[in-house]
Amino acid sequence: MSLTRLKYGIETDPRDRRNESSGLGWIVVAIVVVAAISFIVTVLGRISSESDAVSRSEEPAHAIEARNHKASEILSNVPPVNIGRLEGRSPKLRSLLLRLEKSAEAGELEMQISTIEQILALRTADAAAVADELLPRLGQLNLSWLFDRNNPQWVARIKVKSGDTASRIASEHGSTLASFMKLNGLTDAARLVVGREMKVMNHPRFYLVLRSRLRAVDLYLNGKIFKRYFIVDGAKNALVKPGDYRTPANLTDYFGRCGIELREDDMKELDMMVPRNTRFMVIDS
Repeated sequence: MSLTRLKYGIETDPRDRRNESSGLGWIVVAIVVVAAISFIVTVLGRISSESDAVSRSEEPAHAIEARNHKASEILSNVPPVNIGRLEGRSPKLRSLLLRLEKSAEAGELEMQISTIEQILALRTADAAAVADELLPRLGQLNLSWLFDRNNPQWVARIKVKSGDTASRIASEHGSTLASFMKLNGLTDAARLVVGREMKVMNHPRFYLVLRSRLRAVDLYLNGKIFKRYFIVDGAKNALVKPGDYRTPANLTDYFGRCGIELREDDMKELDMMVPRNTRFMVIDS
């Protein structure tokens, strides 16, 4: 065996160094192969996930067209934004009003809702001056976002199981049968197909506020005002005293006993959305 003398008298075999170099080469090749396989598996996994997501989100073209048409009909009843004179308003309010005008022109539903909520949250005198005009618009936009766009913050999607009924599904999700039927376009509550995907309001946290002096009923959903309803002109003042109450199953009858008279369509809308045992506050404001 031929040895080579190195510095400090250390002897080594050159063939051992060649063998060592060859071993390291195989290790590098193995690492590269493993990395390549890992990359290919990751890419294929992403492609599969995207394909599944697309297949889950598929919706018949006629259903999409019908939903968009319905949303357009509701939004067509919303009056155009009239921001009025901007002089004398705070810079923050001016900026929000201009954003609202642009988002309305572009038909951006969510941006309009967010902007109106930010204006109402200012709680300044100049913001309060435009609140009466913005609240009806907010109500119409929220209705469209709920029933036509199925806002995922408010609406859950479930699959019908054997033994399910429409009333049971609605009750389990803290909702009403009427809102369940409206969300799904049902006319017959008994006709449910096992395995079919359905929509239901997902434990909505509604509460009502009757403002006696203003003669208005505000509907709140999950802590934010959803829509304002005005007591009809000429109706007597509400008989119910200021306090904290709970609603029974039939809101129309209950409001009638309390001397609260709303437009017929408004009353039907409230009765359709608000479940029994909803908090009902009466305040002198």
